[in-house]
Amino acid sequence: MGLFIIQLESLVVPGTIETYASRINHIKERIGNTPIAHLDTVNGNRIYAKLEHLNPFSLSVKDRAAAYMLTGPLERGEINPLEEKVWIEASSGNLGIAYGKIGSYLGIKTFIVVPSVTDEETIEILKESVSKYMVTPGGYCPGGERDGAIKMVADLWMEDPRKYEFRDQYRSRDNIKAHVETTGPEFWNQTNGEITHLVLAPGTGGTIIGSARYLKSQNPEIKIITVQPQRDHKIQGVRNFEESMKSIIFSDNEDLIDDWVHVGDKEAFQAMEGLWNNRYPVGFSSGLNYAAAKKIAKKEENAVIATLFPAGARQQH
Repeated sequence: MGLFIIQLESLVVPGTIETYASRINHIKERIGNTPIAHLDTVNGNRIYAKLEHLNPFSLSVKDRAAAYMLTGPLERGEINPLEEKVWIEASSGNLGIAYGKIGSYLGIKTFIVVPSVTDEETIEILKESVSKYMVTPGGYCPGGERDGAIKMVADLWMEDPRKYEFRDQYRSRDNIKAHVETTGPEFWNQTNGEITHLVLAPGTGGTIIGSARYLKSQNPEIKIITVQPQRDHKIQGVRNFEESMKSIIFSDNEDLIDDWVHVGDKEAFQAMEGLWNNRYPVGFSSGLNYAAAKKIAKKEENAVIATLFPAGARQQH
């Protein structure tokens, strides 16, 4: 891939008086640094969660990956920002929303393809955020409805790679980098380096793998626990690997994973209701992570267990 020798500090975003460099800096200053909350103490073990629904663009953890996937290629000179390419991506919701809003701020056109199982509320939010969207026809991919959008984006890009810029959140190094540089250090610093377990349900795997990579560089004894929802679950943005393919991000870095914990839809929903009652306006995937963290806490001693709430009650991945 050729490099474009472009000074982003002097290149102005079309229709503005600001440079790409200043807008990129503004984006990165706004995302992340979300607070961490002490949720519970179970069997003497403390459980914490980062409140990712407080991110500004999609109100979710996906702001981090979207920002790095859009700005990284520009900063490295891999992409000429003045080219009229459309940045295409598959998403079940929040990555697409963040991609659209951040892309618009950078003067980038975005095209998001969502799976047929995406709920109408998410699609309505997506419509207002992106340049163009498409819902994958049911049965498009034999591997399952959630994988249909991924296949369609790959097909569209292969048909016309000169028209589309496809960074692929399921294999993007910038997706991992976002969490190596932001989420992982925040977990470490906000627990004063006392974290013993990280418990997360993967979608692309970027959050758990990037955070794990940083945390294990600080303390190799930290346990990384992957949360698995039940088969045929109703939770957008997370994957049961018995019925959906593992991302390249996850499969290439699975050696970072120490253990797995399974949580059913009923357990996740009950945990989410408990969070609502404690005034955390979070979604189904947050209940999944919290239920898993409590399961781990019941069998550990002297543990500091951290997870995160990926999105608010109206948002999914």
